[in-house]
Amino acid sequence: MKASSDPAYRRDMHAVSAEALEAGPPSRVWRRLRFVVSWALALGLVAVGVPQAVDLSWHGVLPVLRSLHWPAVLGLVVLWFLGLVVHSSVLTAAAPSLTHRRALALNLTGSAVSNVVPLGGAAGIELNRRMMRAWGIDARRFAGYTFLTNLVDVGSKLVLPVIAVVALVHAGESVTATLRYTALLAGLAFVGLAACAAAVLASPRCTVGLGRAVEWVVRRVLRGLRRPRELDVVGPLLDVRRECARVVADGWLPMSLGISGYVALQGLLLGLCLHVTHSGVTWPEVLAGFALERTLTVLPVTPGGVGVADVGLVGILMALGGDPAGAAAGAVLYRGLVFALEIPVGGGTLGVWLLGRRRAARRWPAAPRPLGDPRRVAHVTDVFLPRLGGIETHVDDLVRHQRARGLDAVVLTPTTSAGPDPAWVRRLPAAAARRLVTEYDVVHVHVSMLSPYGIGVARAAMAAGVPTLVTVHSMWAGAGGLLRLAAVARLRRWPVVWSAVSGAAAETFRRSLHGRDVAVLPNAIDVEQWRRPASPARPTDPTGAGPITLVSVMRLMPRKRPLPLVRAFEQVRALAPERDVRLLVVGDGRLRGRVERYVRRRGLTDCVRVTGRIPRSEVLGHLLSASVYVAPAPKESFGLAALEARCAGLPVVANRRSGVSEFIRDRMDGVLVADDAEMVVALADLVLDATLRERIAEHNRRVAPACDWVDALDRTDALYRLASERLAAPVRAPEPLVPALLEAQA
Repeated sequence: MKASSDPAYRRDMHAVSAEALEAGPPSRVWRRLRFVVSWALALGLVAVGVPQAVDLSWHGVLPVLRSLHWPAVLGLVVLWFLGLVVHSSVLTAAAPSLTHRRALALNLTGSAVSNVVPLGGAAGIELNRRMMRAWGIDARRFAGYTFLTNLVDVGSKLVLPVIAVVALVHAGESVTATLRYTALLAGLAFVGLAACAAAVLASPRCTVGLGRAVEWVVRRVLRGLRRPRELDVVGPLLDVRRECARVVADGWLPMSLGISGYVALQGLLLGLCLHVTHSGVTWPEVLAGFALERTLTVLPVTPGGVGVADVGLVGILMALGGDPAGAAAGAVLYRGLVFALEIPVGGGTLGVWLLGRRRAARRWPAAPRPLGDPRRVAHVTDVFLPRLGGIETHVDDLVRHQRARGLDAVVLTPTTSAGPDPAWVRRLPAAAARRLVTEYDVVHVHVSMLSPYGIGVARAAMAAGVPTLVTVHSMWAGAGGLLRLAAVARLRRWPVVWSAVSGAAAETFRRSLHGRDVAVLPNAIDVEQWRRPASPARPTDPTGAGPITLVSVMRLMPRKRPLPLVRAFEQVRALAPERDVRLLVVGDGRLRGRVERYVRRRGLTDCVRVTGRIPRSEVLGHLLSASVYVAPAPKESFGLAALEARCAGLPVVANRRSGVSEFIRDRMDGVLVADDAEMVVALADLVLDATLRERIAEHNRRVAPACDWVDALDRTDALYRLASERLAAPVRAPEPLVPALLEAQA
């Protein structure tokens, strides 16, 4: 389970709660008494207050409710649920890592608890805290989420009476004294609330001042209760401010649209309830009743404002001229939907969540091992040498460098080989690899397009309590990304540490994981081995008569786009007909036959060459004989071959959306483009402009990129330790919620 990484923050956030517990919770008798008294008051107001407000007994109201047709009631239920769905956008904007489904679950379960328990807002917040913690949302983010969602909800309720008064005046209807005073008080409260919120979000100094003011007031209250103690509100409030400022900057628009849509749908729901019961009120009068009802729910007198809000709603509708039976029936129907219906639906949702938690606890990994520096590391990959590719090369290099550092690193792979292997390469079927995971301190899984072998071993490692790091070596976007995401769906709920080989790959994967943390763990090379030998630079040919070779190193497969590369090369030749431009494609793959047939068909055999498979040791020679390197794949997650070309001193032309942009700066190390058309223009510029080409090449020869193994190994070790720490604090079995929720609202 994910937790806040700042122990001091956690200590400050729970200081008040800890001190309250030291003083001892209220007695169980007092809690039960308050529960009974609160519900007795609520039911009394509904049973007696509502009929008295309309001067009509329930015998006159119930027939109106019984006369409703079920399609109309079903339509009202659908509208009620649609409002909750719209409101979930407020919650997802306040906590971006939430999915809409989880936000809806929070809405329903929190409302169900707060509608049952007296002063149930605190209990609903406590339930939401536990649910969000189970989903990996830490204390800081939850605090910001709670502050923003309550701020938006309360603010929307306070501004409604002012809007209602304006609407009644504009419609030429009378405004009751009750509504006028309510609008005045609510408007002043809204202005004060908005001013305080704006000051806190805009200025740390105002946040400190507000925190000290709260500390002063609370100390005086506690002193009056003869329970003096020191409090620290300023520190946690500053942390909440930073979190809220970040969320508001990114999510103010969906949050505003979400709360506006939710309020509009609830107002429409009340209007339709009053319409089907033939209450005879106009829409401005509906708005007035809705505003008063929403404002009264803020008062923490009864659970969910039941009774108080009901009597207030019926009273204002009668004062505005509504039909007694229709107004009372419409108000009861509306409150039944927005209050009573939320209890069984939210309770059922909570039950489903608790059942899922219990099932997850039974499937949870075995007890983790004691923390320590990992010494035995298993690298799991679906593909490995003798196949050639980015993952194969990177895993081989990584293991060799880790072993040079003293780690006992091995490779587990299903890829077969006819030749001899080092002792640290173990070619095993999936079942055998899953049985071996307990022999290692850490399992490092490398996944790409489809990696059933690696995902299966990762699941086995987690079930056995072995820390697991998963590194994604491809862009998880589009339909293919959805298929790959389905393969890791179960792992999302386990304490796996996720990483990707570039910021671009991490961002696409982070969206797929609904905001889970994804570290960047870039590939690396031995930079000096790929540097151009220290010899005078080749002189630039001012006539341009010498050949200019474009080179690309790739596996010839659709994702690497070898055919679009050849087509782009044709266009470059057309733009520079006076230059001797050539294309060298280093690599092999299933598209090699198609590429060579296309070259023959287009008459390019004298200027396009495909080398086929060659040893890696020969790649540097081809790079040193070329002029420009081309990386045509926009979904290149890192671009190891492009990095090697950059070290060799070649200008690199690549798509700016790819991982190559992590180490190539536009017009400094190469040229970054948005699409194939821009790539053709960039290549033509480098072909025609020898000065530009040589300037970039000279910079690349002189300045080495910061992608050496020292930093990569340090980052990898840090993620191994994080995987061990994360597994050392596994999710516990579901905690007993009822005592905790009662304690929260005490």
